[in-house]
Amino acid sequence: MRDEQIIGLDEMMAAVKVKVSGDFDLVVGIERGGLLPAYLASRWLNIPLETIRIRFRDDSHNPFTDEPQLTEPWKTDVRGKRVLLADDVGNSGATLRRAARELIGAGNADISLFGPHDRCIRWPWDRDQSGV
Repeated sequence: MRDEQIIGLDEMMAAVKVKVSGDFDLVVGIERGGLLPAYLASRWLNIPLETIRIRFRDDSHNPFTDEPQLTEPWKTDVRGKRVLLADDVGNSGATLRRAARELIGAGNADISLFGPHDRCIRWPWDRDQSGV
């Protein structure tokens, strides 16, 4: 196994149940890594889920641009809504800050399920063909 951390679904759901509480109207997951944590939080809180497409790192977890890029226009009106913004890891906070700029008018949340880390998490589905 490589030096990356592997986080299982049981551990992720346990973190959601411990750290995600409160009165939110909507969960917004940052694609790709934030989709699973956002889905779990949405199910746990029984509230709607939206996604925002922002890219900053390539498949090897290296930044491919100086700033995270919105890759699809954000169209959901969140004014006055309490939004839980979800991503997998928030090391530098750059992707979360970029997403927050699109969510103008929404309430604030500062919850990190995992991290900060000195490296990104390699999810089980990111493994190469050899299984490592």
